[in-house]
Amino acid sequence: MNTLVNTYDPPYSHCDVQFVDDKMASSVFQYEKVYWKQRKFSRPGYKKITVSVNDQPYNKAYSMCAERAKQGFDFDAIGMYLLPASHILPINRDKKTFCSKHCTEVLQMAELRAVNGVFANEVTPSALYTLLASSAVIHAEPSPLSGLRIEAPAK
Repeated sequence: MNTLVNTYDPPYSHCDVQFVDDKMASSVFQYEKVYWKQRKFSRPGYKKITVSVNDQPYNKAYSMCAERAKQGFDFDAIGMYLLPASHILPINRDKKTFCSKHCTEVLQMAELRAVNGVFANEVTPSALYTLLASSAVIHAEPSPLSGLRIEAPAK
């Protein structure tokens, strides 16, 4: 799956969102449920983008991640495979998502301007990186900024 995503829209094949304050992170892997747990992201190849958001939208995004994990949102293989045609065949499946759709929706809940108006079903990890790169701080070490962190492992 990662190879397919990376071939369709290189260079990234996965993304996660992490809340800086307590290192809670969320995403979904192939054929698994949305996770919500503390993570370090120490594996090489991750690019970190930290974005700053206001407290109220930050809290809404945080709650969204916790709630999706609690509700058992599943990986959406159909939505993922139909991503190239999602503007023609829009699909919204109840309690189903894939990593870049989930992260985009979380960032939209956080009221991040860079993803405002973006159709989350069409966003790949690389596209999300591009959207965020122009309005964020890109770094290799944790930042003192309060906000969300997108992790996108390179292939």
